[in-house]
Parts: sequence; C-alpha cells; structure tokens
Amino acid sequence: MSTRRRSPASLLAMLPFFCAFAVAFGTMATGCPDNFCYLKICDGRGSCSCSLSSCSEGAGFDTQQNRCRCLKGYFDVAGQCLDQQHANQYCGKGYAWAQTGCVKLQCNPGDTLDLGTGYCIPKAQVAAQAGVQVGQGQKVGCPPGNTLVVDNGVAACVPNDKACAKDEVWNGTACQKNVTCATGSTWDASRQQCVAYSQSGGDTLNVDVATWAASNYGPNGGTGTPSFCSSFATKPWGFGVSEGQTAIIRVAITMTFPDEKVSQGQVITQAFYDYNSGAVPQKGASDVQAGAQSSFSALVAGGGKASQQQVQTTVKCPVVNAAKPQAVPESGGV
Repeated sequence: MSTRRRSPASLLAMLPFFCAFAVAFGTMATGCPDNFCYLKICDGRGSCSCSLSSCSEGAGFDTQQNRCRCLKGYFDVAGQCLDQQHANQYCGKGYAWAQTGCVKLQCNPGDTLDLGTGYCIPKAQVAAQAGVQVGQGQKVGCPPGNTLVVDNGVAACVPNDKACAKDEVWNGTACQKNVTCATGSTWDASRQQCVAYSQSGGDTLNVDVATWAASNYGPNGGTGTPSFCSSFATKPWGFGVSEGQTAIIRVAITMTFPDEKVSQGQVITQAFYDYNSGAVPQKGASDVQAGAQSSFSALVAGGGKASQQQVQTTVKCPVVNAAKPQAVPESGGV
C-alpha cells in the first residue's frame, strides 16, 4: 500500500494537533515548546529525520542529540542561528565571529586595533596621540591589570574585566566565553543560567521580548550585562571620562515591535550620567546605541511574534579610564 507524502504547508496546518497531542501525553504543560520535534520519521534501519519541529530560523532538529541545532552556514550566537554577516554584527566593530565565538581582529606586531574604525593603527601614530615615547622593541601599552584600547585614534587604559569580547565574561583572572545555550535561549548573567525566551505556537515563533531584554541588557533598575556594558565601556573618552576617573552611565532602553513583528523591531537608547542625570556627549551616546543595536540585530534576525509591542528597561554601566598609556615591550604588555 502506498503512502502519500504531505506537503510542508499541510504539516504546518497540523501543528496545533501535534501540540495538543504532546500536552495530552504529558510532554509539556501548555503550548508548543521550543527545541522540540513534532514529527519524527525513521527508515527502519535506525536512521531518523524530523519533518516538523519548533526550531527557529536557520536551525534544524538533530534527532541524535534530540535538540535544535544551527544548519550549515549558520552559527549559534546568543540563542539565535545567524549567518556570518549577522554574527559579525553581533560581535561589533573590530571583531568577527569564528568557531570559538567573537575574536578580535589581528594587527601586525606593535600595531593596535582601533575599535572605533575596525582598522589597525601603526604604533607610531598611537604613541604620538597618547604622548608616549616608544623605543626599539617597544609599543604603547598599559600598567598591569589594564588593557590598551584605541577608539577613533584615541588611546585609553581600561580594566581587564571591562575589555572582554561581547560573548565573554570575566572569571576573576581572565575573560572566558559564556555558556552556550540552546537555540531560543540566552545566558542570563544575573541568574547564572540559560533562560528561554522563545516558544513555538502553531506556525509562529512566540518571543518573550521582556525576558530577552533582561537577559541581554540587564534587569530593569539593575546593573547592565557584561556583554552590553563592555560594548561601550572600552571607550571612556567618548563619555568625557579622563584618566583615573570612573563614571556610572544610566541607560534607558526602549524596544518597539510594530504589529508585534520581531523582524520589524527597533531599539532606541538614552544615556545619562547617574550622578546628575545629565546627558552624555554625542560620541558616548552613539557608542551606547551601537552596543544595544549589535545585540538587538541578532533578535531581529530570528523573527517571530513579540509578546508585546514595547519593552522599556533601564540599566547602569561603569565606564573606567584607569590610567595613562605607557611604553611596554612589544613581546609583552597589553
């Protein structure tokens, strides 16, 4: 007896049935879960494939590992499966996405990467701007415990824990990569665990945008996440923070989703000094917006239906200009 293969459209139409079936048999409490296969087909020889799943855009269900995984050409970035272009955008200027995550672009020995432009700057140019005399075998660097950062030609020394890549966190001695969460989930630094923010419902991916905001920017009224704060904390001069000074920057973030469409979402930030509520300079405001946008672009790329049309949250981030740059050996120092 022959069997008729159903079209993808007809399978999607049956999705509510599969969800109800899963509920009836205790697979889940309500709705369709993310990271779930609704229709698994096996060939009788132990080889199975998933014809219908709750995996998000760019992901497919791996029947061997029993979870959604990014398809070839896509990378697992902050709970989303992104192509190379969007993954690079998430990492920010001066970084690119590799198999290990966000990696800093490399320069010739002695030269320094400018995080404002994404280009390498000769050490002589950095030294002249910073007012540092460098001799043979030397370059511009910072005192121990600090990292040299150049932003649009201006050098500064920031604490090591403020200079981690977007997908890293300071463990007390070094920057280390965040825990990799399943697609549809993201690492919540304040809760120290992966938190799910998306769930399939019928043929639509439902996105809890408030949960996403708290995990990626920080809890409302609290400290910003390391990934968000580090995106602009490495640029103290843009906030008027001179050597040896620290400023707490309060950032109000507003996310809007017209018609509850994540793909049409927008994010707007307003940055203020926490001590007097004065607005930060335009350069600092632009850096804050760019940091928020680089995270938000990953969410938008995944699409889906937003749980609400607007989300607002406010977080605080310290910006530290630790010390004046100095001459260090080219083979050491930072």
